[in-house]
Amino acid sequence: MLSIVNFKYNEKCIDEIEKWAFGKNWPAVYITYNNSNAYVGETLDAVRRTKQHLSEDSFKDFSDICLISSRTFNKSVILDLESYLIKYMSADESKSLTNANLGIVDHDYFYKEAYEDDFKRIWQVLKELGIVSGSISDIENSELFKYSPYKSLTVEQKGVAFDIIRRLCEINDATEKSLLKIAGGAGTGKTILAVYLVKLLKDISDDKKVWLTIDDAEDAMFIEKMSIKLRSFKRIGFVVPMVQLRTTIKRIFASIDGLSEDMVLSPEEVVKSYYDVLIVDEAHRLYRRKHLPGSHLYVKFDAINRNLMGAAFTKTEKDLTELDWIIRSSRLQVLFYDEYQTIRVPDIGPERFDSICESRLYYYHVLLSQMRCQGGEGYYDYIRYIIETEEPDIKRYRHFDNYELKVFDTVKDLSEMIDFKNNSEGLCRLVTGPGWSIGEPIMIEGESYHWGNDTNNPKAGDIFSIHKIQGFDLNYSGVIFGKEVYYDETRKRIAVNKAELKDSHTKSMGEEYMYRYVYNIYITLMTRGIKGTYVYAVDEKLRDYLRTFLG
Repeated sequence: MLSIVNFKYNEKCIDEIEKWAFGKNWPAVYITYNNSNAYVGETLDAVRRTKQHLSEDSFKDFSDICLISSRTFNKSVILDLESYLIKYMSADESKSLTNANLGIVDHDYFYKEAYEDDFKRIWQVLKELGIVSGSISDIENSELFKYSPYKSLTVEQKGVAFDIIRRLCEINDATEKSLLKIAGGAGTGKTILAVYLVKLLKDISDDKKVWLTIDDAEDAMFIEKMSIKLRSFKRIGFVVPMVQLRTTIKRIFASIDGLSEDMVLSPEEVVKSYYDVLIVDEAHRLYRRKHLPGSHLYVKFDAINRNLMGAAFTKTEKDLTELDWIIRSSRLQVLFYDEYQTIRVPDIGPERFDSICESRLYYYHVLLSQMRCQGGEGYYDYIRYIIETEEPDIKRYRHFDNYELKVFDTVKDLSEMIDFKNNSEGLCRLVTGPGWSIGEPIMIEGESYHWGNDTNNPKAGDIFSIHKIQGFDLNYSGVIFGKEVYYDETRKRIAVNKAELKDSHTKSMGEEYMYRYVYNIYITLMTRGIKGTYVYAVDEKLRDYLRTFLG
């Protein structure tokens, strides 16, 4: 039987907690809070822990304490409940959490599914008490929940995070190397890990003694030891190349205790200062100077490169890239990268990216576990196979389950299904590649659509480009294979119709590069959906081809 009690947070509450059935020598979760802030913790002795907090300056301003326990609770349950409440309360925005970055690892334990039902009932009681306000479904669809630094890490992510921390300490000892590169495909949790690291490093820099909040003694000792060197990281920046995702991350950082939107930077902003460490998300979207002379980006590159290079400045392809700016503007760099999401000619590209990193690279790791798609790594590998392969084997086994895939006969049917799913579950969008120019009306089968600008507030008839959707998670993605792609019956593969490709930069490249960028776009679009992907192709033969493999 669940027991949830609420007391005024002062010396008198000790007596009340002692009288509570689970106040002493029993696992419990507690929330100390006031009108604007809250702290979530777990303990095996609520009386002892409350006495401890009452003596700490950081807990002086709280007005109430809520305690949660049950006869069936054990250590695994309260760790899971604590993690659950931190994740959801940090995204609820009713109160700002003052927790340091706990980095709790998602783990299984006996009868976990039943306890998760209890957690939902606990959330409802917290709503009735006015501690939280949002519904679980609304929170799960919010940007703050998806990119929160309080998300539970997988075992793989935790291992990589601790390895990054160790390597940062090592290269902090005046080594000539400065760069850590974390590679991973779409949906492997790169952004979650990047945001987690920013928060952890900032907490350590602010002397929050985060190791005191880590339950595992070995992990706590490790972080305490590493923090001795990491405290010197006072200038921490988070670089996000894409405008829309950067705007989202700024909004999230502004709502998190210890972080600020000023920490979130565009590549051109890094040259205005010098940083101890720059963590770069979506590093594959960093640009080189490959633009039409006179364009805004061309002028920007000229000005910055001339300032950084001085007499060595030359108007050649060997001019500095945005990655060079980041390296020159920081002591250490952590790059999160996916070569298969390089989608435009101005993107640096895998070959040049590697050549810039080569002499500075100290640590390289590949993330493997699929975090986004419920279809897992099997789905991601299968999509790459059918998009990139010439004459793919129809008998190839599909190594994924529990993921919705369907090819639609008409764009109208696809649009209606996405509208239906969006109304019932939220975060469902129509997306397409570069088959229409930005600003050009999108006409398909006599149906009129248009380019969407705000992924958070779509209008009727909105279709979003790769540039608006890359880096974002959707519940269901409605992918339209546009008129720039078709099924080549001779080569038995997906091919690109150069005449219909509305990207002048990509068209100017050779066929190999053109195909690479277009394939990367559709692989990225096909891996945005968490629960499912619905598909329509303008080319009828391509529609039949996709139906053969996707059903």
